[in-house]
Amino acid sequence: MTDDAETKSEKKDSKKKKTRGPRRWERRFIAQSSNNPWLVRVLGAAGATTLGAGTWAYVYGHAFEADEKLKPIPSYLIAAGAVLTGATIWLGTSSETPLRVGDPGISMEKGEVRRMPWWGVSQITWESGNLVLVVSGKDESGASWTFKVPVNAHAEAVGWLVKEALARVPKVVDIRDSVLDKLPGANPHAGMKIDLEPLQVVGKKDAITGKTISYEPDARVCTRCERVYFKRTVPKKCKCGASLLDLRAQVSEDTPADYDDDEDEDEDDQLEDETDDDGDESDDDEVEEPEERRK
Repeated sequence: MTDDAETKSEKKDSKKKKTRGPRRWERRFIAQSSNNPWLVRVLGAAGATTLGAGTWAYVYGHAFEADEKLKPIPSYLIAAGAVLTGATIWLGTSSETPLRVGDPGISMEKGEVRRMPWWGVSQITWESGNLVLVVSGKDESGASWTFKVPVNAHAEAVGWLVKEALARVPKVVDIRDSVLDKLPGANPHAGMKIDLEPLQVVGKKDAITGKTISYEPDARVCTRCERVYFKRTVPKKCKCGASLLDLRAQVSEDTPADYDDDEDEDEDDQLEDETDDDGDESDDDEVEEPEERRK
């Protein structure tokens, strides 16, 4: 293999790595019961014991067959055990939907996953009366959305939600420090960690001009809130507070040769040239005017 071929292969590999983008992940949290766990354990133990006793009495308890008064006892034990087991399941589970927290933002699973990206979060507050986090903002489609996260059912999710919000969009967290100290922490082993595909920027709109991104190398993404910018409109600082100077300094190496990267600049230069030509003609007229007067 020649040096040129090796260089081309290395460029292709580097392009693939750049195209894939940084690794993204999120954690999935299943709601826990808000009831006393010891109550659930005791009911579960009682239900299992009663079911076992009723089954044994019904199958092997021949003493109950001899007495007509004792004969229905195994059936009663099985029925009571089933009721206790059902109560255990009901008290030990929660009706709250699973939550996801990670790089893409905050998501709720109600049939389909509905996500509020970090750049769409406008406010996070705390309701002390109901012990819930209130998250307000817009989802990925731009629709207004407000939901509540109860700390009793989603203690682990609340810990990670607050941690990620303070790290990514601290300006929207409107919770007193005294309350933050009492909220659950972010357990590194909590939830189920899910690897995600790189952010698809094609089709998204520039956060400044609203222009649709049609070519991936034209996009610049804030690493904190995943707000998307067109490469020529990247500000020095993102709305989330993150510095974007490194994104402004980036030069796209993935632009193909046949892609007219300076199309808009060429049009501006053309307009400037036309303006200069008009200005030159007016200058010539001003110079020739005194000669006509002399004649």
